[in-house]
Amino acid sequence: MPRRSIKSSNKFPSRKKDLPNYLRTLDLSPQKKLGQNFLINQMVMFDIATAVEHEGIETVIEIGAGPGGLTQELVNKFKSVIAVELDEELAAITRNRLGDYNNLTVIAADILQIDLIDILLEADAKPPFVVVGNLPYYITQPILRKIQESEVLPACIVILVQREVARRIVGGSSKESFLSMCTKFFGSPEKLFDVDSSSFWPMPKVQSSVVRIDNFPEPALPIFNDDRKSFFHLLRAGFSSPRKQLHNVLPGALGLLTADIDLVLSEADIAPSLRAQHLSLRDWYLLFCALQNNNPAAMRIR
Repeated sequence: MPRRSIKSSNKFPSRKKDLPNYLRTLDLSPQKKLGQNFLINQMVMFDIATAVEHEGIETVIEIGAGPGGLTQELVNKFKSVIAVELDEELAAITRNRLGDYNNLTVIAADILQIDLIDILLEADAKPPFVVVGNLPYYITQPILRKIQESEVLPACIVILVQREVARRIVGGSSKESFLSMCTKFFGSPEKLFDVDSSSFWPMPKVQSSVVRIDNFPEPALPIFNDDRKSFFHLLRAGFSSPRKQLHNVLPGALGLLTADIDLVLSEADIAPSLRAQHLSLRDWYLLFCALQNNNPAAMRIR
């Protein structure tokens, strides 16, 4: 199914009596401390599994498999599904419930403590691959950063996240964020559709959206190794006080004089009165190059 044909699914009652049969019989109690809100809307699961399909790719890593609702959709679409779940009890439940599928590997592990290449090796799989997941709201950014910093990048990432986080991932003209800039360094993000809170059990207090990130074969900018760390250091500095204008936030954040910042902003052809949200990825690159030429010490990570 083409991505453009995927639409936001209708509201779905999340009362316990309306849960899928496998959830009712398991008698599970979601753990609030782990941010567990199980996706129970079958139409949304199908749409997410469809959205992560990528021509020529047969392997998918699912982050936060939970009781295996989305997992069951994935095993019908991919030759190799690797489901990673932090909760060992849930991992065992999914492993047993879907044990008849010989294309499924369930790993009980913390995604923040294991690299994607190690996950692939444990399942006797190899790149190319894609990543999908219903991410806990409180840990979305660390997981996304972990994926982006992995030794191997997935061809695409499809994640279900809090709607406000989705907006920050996608960004847009005059709406950029530190998260959107980091994401656009590696790929092209797009919001696919919204998911109502009634599609989860228990119902979260916030609304959600599905985002797809198509990663580039190479980063969007010719920045490598230690310079890449310095570039992200500049981004963090710029977005450290997003309401402030650049000529006010950068001197303190980088330890430079206002005159020094005014000079590099001028060289990068960036108005000092702009805020970080107004800059494109290329603007940040030009500013980075100007700082590297004029004030290299300020770009060292302290």
